[in-house]
Amino acid sequence: MIRRDPARASARELAGARTSGPGAERLPDCDILVLAVPDDVVAAAAAALANRITCRFAFHLSGALPSEALAPLRPHGARVASLHPVRPFTGADGEDWIGAHVSVEGDPEAVTAGEAVARAVGARPFRLDADAKPLYHASASLAAGGAVAVLGVAVRGWVAAGISETVAREALADLSSRATAAAGARSLAEALTGAVARRDIGTVRSHTNALASFPEALALYRALAEEILRATPGRGSEDLVRDALRAGTR
Repeated sequence: MIRRDPARASARELAGARTSGPGAERLPDCDILVLAVPDDVVAAAAAALANRITCRFAFHLSGALPSEALAPLRPHGARVASLHPVRPFTGADGEDWIGAHVSVEGDPEAVTAGEAVARAVGARPFRLDADAKPLYHASASLAAGGAVAVLGVAVRGWVAAGISETVAREALADLSSRATAAAGARSLAEALTGAVARRDIGTVRSHTNALASFPEALALYRALAEEILRATPGRGSEDLVRDALRAGTR
């Protein structure tokens, strides 16, 4: 399986790889078939392959789609499941599944086989109900692309404050990675830091005033502040924090 564009792949990656176009030729039977294609074409790819290959197990890698997208392969003997690594993949060399959590759902035999595949590459499988996949994947998207998008807003703020984009991106990415690492090791209430978590009312008011000329950033700051308040109950001064959050509109 080649992750990158085959035209850019190295000779080592291409060695032993077999490519096939949309023709009707029969493909060799196999134990495991993995459809590593965009979500929108998983079902179509499964239908196109159904009469061309026989396999024991078939997997797709979508976090949003259920394994049922591979249903056309069942009449030809395949047990189907989905494997989704909870890890961002940008196409950079060296990316792998080692240590990644991997959600697995599908036919019981395929789920067992998928868990074995995940463990074989050093990943950590866990089971997930098919009906829960859209919420699961939307939440994962918030933690990955959403976190980078929040970082992008923060970088724009630093640039507006006169700091170079390179310094802003590097410094804030480091800050963000350390903060999220703390959340993986401790409870969210313990990991959360900053003015809202500490109930520093004056600082929260200063933040909202500073963001008044950046309405998108101010809306995001307020939404995240409400989540911090929800995750840190019992510290008091919640009404004072919310009053300070409205300062930017006065």
